[in-house]
Amino acid sequence: MKRILQFSLITRFFLAAFILVTLAGCKKDDEDFEPRLFLENQAFSVANTSSKHTIVFLTNQAWQVETDVDWISLEQTSGEKGKVNLSFTVEENDDDERTGKITVSANGVTQQEILVTQEAGNRDDIYVRVDGTGEGYSWDDATNLQNALGIAVSGNTIHIAEGVYTPTATVTGGDPGDAGDVTFEISKYVRLKGGYPADATEGSEASPHQYRTILSGGGVSYHVVTVSAPKTEGQKVVLEGLKITEGKAGPATSSAKINGTSFRRDYGGGITIGNAVVDILDTEIVDNMSDKNVAGLYAFGGSVVTIHRSKINNNSSAGNAGGVWISESVAHMYDTEVKGNSGGTAAGVHGYPDATVNMYNSIIADNNGRSYGAAYYIRQNSKGLLVNCLIYGNTSTSANGGGGVMMYNNNEAVIVNTTITGNSINGPGGGIYRRAGVNKVSIYNSIVSGNEQKGDGPDVDVYESDAPAPVVGSSVLGSVAYEANGEAIEGASFDAGTMFTEAYVPVGENNPALEHGMSADDLVKLGSSLSPAVESSLITKDLQHNSRSGLHAMGALADGN
Repeated sequence: MKRILQFSLITRFFLAAFILVTLAGCKKDDEDFEPRLFLENQAFSVANTSSKHTIVFLTNQAWQVETDVDWISLEQTSGEKGKVNLSFTVEENDDDERTGKITVSANGVTQQEILVTQEAGNRDDIYVRVDGTGEGYSWDDATNLQNALGIAVSGNTIHIAEGVYTPTATVTGGDPGDAGDVTFEISKYVRLKGGYPADATEGSEASPHQYRTILSGGGVSYHVVTVSAPKTEGQKVVLEGLKITEGKAGPATSSAKINGTSFRRDYGGGITIGNAVVDILDTEIVDNMSDKNVAGLYAFGGSVVTIHRSKINNNSSAGNAGGVWISESVAHMYDTEVKGNSGGTAAGVHGYPDATVNMYNSIIADNNGRSYGAAYYIRQNSKGLLVNCLIYGNTSTSANGGGGVMMYNNNEAVIVNTTITGNSINGPGGGIYRRAGVNKVSIYNSIVSGNEQKGDGPDVDVYESDAPAPVVGSSVLGSVAYEANGEAIEGASFDAGTMFTEAYVPVGENNPALEHGMSADDLVKLGSSLSPAVESSLITKDLQHNSRSGLHAMGALADGN
């Protein structure tokens, strides 16, 4: 669905409208004043499903609203002067595209109209080949990808055969004269499913690893993929079996406005997601660049992104965030790797500001930074959860600190069944580093050891002398092993050089990481107490989905077999 908010009144004019309404409210008799009515939303394009939307307007008079169609229901039909947020609901559409009108009146005199366009109810699948020229509703009559996105309606699945696809259409609100504004824009709640053979026929099955479906920006597009379908309850975009590559976010701080959301040209070379709900499955976001910030994936503006079995690798940013940047949004990553990315701050994963970044059974490795936080960095009122994660081989040339996990300015992180080792930085806290404000970290059944940091300091470090101590249970920090209650275990010592295999599996006799870890039952209790709760089927297994039953192993890898 694409909801187009047309702001015909600039900010100054809207402010002037508010002043007029306020002044009118100071008079005894509203009828002495000319009715004023200012609309924020003058047109809506809505999905074919049942959905709820909001009209925003200002008026200095009592108001009335009506509609000329029966498939639009209004929450109210009249009210008092002031700023109004009026909800309306559209019914599901199973037929052709249709339009309806909502009329807003001030004191029964001044009127303005809002056009509501609802997309058609055709949910037939669409089929795409590189050289497709047909209508797209069968493999025999396949179309091209750009046309498929244009004809798709919410609920469609677009099946895409192997090959390299390059965008040709300018993003909504973009500059037709700017080649960088050419992108694959997803403005409806559709599923893009790649991995079909080039000669696919009816009944062909997708195999993304065998048949590569590549969406390429050709080193020109600011974003290879732009997801602009705004959040609507029960709806989401799905990207499956794709390779998204060769995007290049630009250096200029400018934006294309879509649905009232500003999509920055200098963020998100591979994919940018604004105020959307997106599932990414079995997809690679690789070898993208940015002349400014975040080369791989950028999610912002209240987005919710869930990633399964994917790779965000080898993306390179001239500024901050090489791989992933989650801004005022939520990300859940499962069985995903973030490897070989480069950037300034947060070369791997960046959550800032007011972000939530939860990772499960995932790897963050070999990312190369030049400032704060080489691997996983959350900042400014953000939250993070790491379960069954392996964080290794990340580096930073900066003295700012934070090789494995970095927290800056009032954040909370919970780390469970995770191994943070082999990270090397020129500052403090090669494993975990906290700085500015109150940063709370809880570490359970994890290993943070064998990292290199400035001055042979501790693997887990903090800038403020009065900072709260980490909550530690059944974990190894540096060479010290801790019991469930956070007390150091007398006589127990961990040596990352001899007590890990090359794959970071704990091994050897008298290894506290094999003897003093949490039982499966204890992990189930812990998982149920966390927010969000972690299912027992996940927390009682390791990174490779091996069972922890009968073991007391700390870290991401409980069993090397």
